[in-house]
Amino acid sequence: MRIIKNEEISVEKWNKLLELSIYTSPFQSPQYYKFFNTVDGFSADVFAIEEDEEYKTLLVITIQKEKGIKSYFSRRGIVYGGPLLLDSKSQAVKSLIDEVTRFYTRKVIYLEVRNNFDFNCIYSIYKNSGWEYHKHNNVQLDLSSLNLEEILAKMKYNRRREINISYKEGAVVSEAKNEKEVVLLYENLKELYKERVNVPLPPKSYFISLYESSLGKVFIVKHDDNLIGGAFCLFSKKRGIYTLYYTGNRNYHKKIFPTHLAIMGVIKFALNNGLKMVDFMGAGKPGVDYGVRSFKLQFGGDLVEHGRYLKILNPFLYRVGKIGLNFLSKLK
Repeated sequence: MRIIKNEEISVEKWNKLLELSIYTSPFQSPQYYKFFNTVDGFSADVFAIEEDEEYKTLLVITIQKEKGIKSYFSRRGIVYGGPLLLDSKSQAVKSLIDEVTRFYTRKVIYLEVRNNFDFNCIYSIYKNSGWEYHKHNNVQLDLSSLNLEEILAKMKYNRRREINISYKEGAVVSEAKNEKEVVLLYENLKELYKERVNVPLPPKSYFISLYESSLGKVFIVKHDDNLIGGAFCLFSKKRGIYTLYYTGNRNYHKKIFPTHLAIMGVIKFALNNGLKMVDFMGAGKPGVDYGVRSFKLQFGGDLVEHGRYLKILNPFLYRVGKIGLNFLSKLK
């Protein structure tokens, strides 16, 4: 058994593991690794355990930080989706987790794995390696046995009504046709985050690179040639489509609901391409009020709790960073 990373890794063996694993997601693919390394200020590493000429487990870690004074207190490694496993009982899983922890000990403040699957099978491995488990909700819409009419029937009545009247008023949703539309949607999203969302937004290059990636899908909502909303997504033919970001002009028209149509664009794309699931990517902590959770659930998905694993590598900077970033955000 040997541990390899980055340029040492065979894309052919990586893709074979993606085909065989039941924990496959686009976040653990060569395309995502390549995409994240094209974004200004971001980077990614990939680690794998090889045994008997095949990969037993693999992990893509994205390295992120905020700009300016915040950068020193926000250096973190985020794993989206969870590890790519061939055998959850293999010693390779522990070896991979321990190697990743060792490698980043002086490079980032903390590591976090944001699961899109149930990884209880390796809970004890994380725990015995000093990782913390934190409950976290997600909303996933299983499409494997549903058609569009059945999905609409699962939605809340008001959500169906608002979708129908938006179409009747002439609003339409389609895939983005060019980079200009992508940039316009990014500016729409940026305004939303400035006014209402108190979390960092990746730079414009992230969204352009996503659009150019084979994994990316960008949906645009228009009315009378006005771009009024849309969604940025990742998708995997084996797994499904993931709504990374979505937005809509709230006060554009009292009978048009752009965000609803953006989600409908995602759902119809998934159905038309035989995808198994729409993953709404996060719904807050259980027991804590979170308006976004209620919004996502109204599209007929199920609330799941796959949680997150956290490894704090620098406890002092982690505490200082949380206090400092909260203080700086309140100054806006």
